[in-house]
Amino acid sequence: MAVCYAFGSLVAGRYLKQTEPLVVALASTAIATVAALPAGVIQAPAEAWHGETIASILVLGFLGTAVAYLLFFALIQKKGSNYATLVTYLVPADCARLRAIFLGESFGAVAFGALALILVGVALATGGVRVGSLRRRRAPATEPV
Repeated sequence: MAVCYAFGSLVAGRYLKQTEPLVVALASTAIATVAALPAGVIQAPAEAWHGETIASILVLGFLGTAVAYLLFFALIQKKGSNYATLVTYLVPADCARLRAIFLGESFGAVAFGALALILVGVALATGGVRVGSLRRRRAPATEPV
């Protein structure tokens, strides 16, 4: 998945930067749907084909994928592909947060340390924090008179 994100971001940043994010998101979602649909239909149990299941698939597919792609490609168009790929670094942190909220898993010191490291890395990569600003500013040396 990481390779696909990296490759897709670079392709989108290079060849699709002038294309509207809505068009790219719609095309990406449609192509992925057509590619995955046969395997999903074949593997689905017979009792899964009722209105509630189909509605759930459509809602999750639209909100979880199409809207996310729309935001992702809009970010590529505005900030560039290198900036947009930094979003993928936040996925593990968000997963840990959701596991703690919905599954009651613990979020210990190691997880907080890893989260801090990820956030510092993203802040440095986006320019939100500059290494030079972290260093103490030295007063210029003066020569004795």
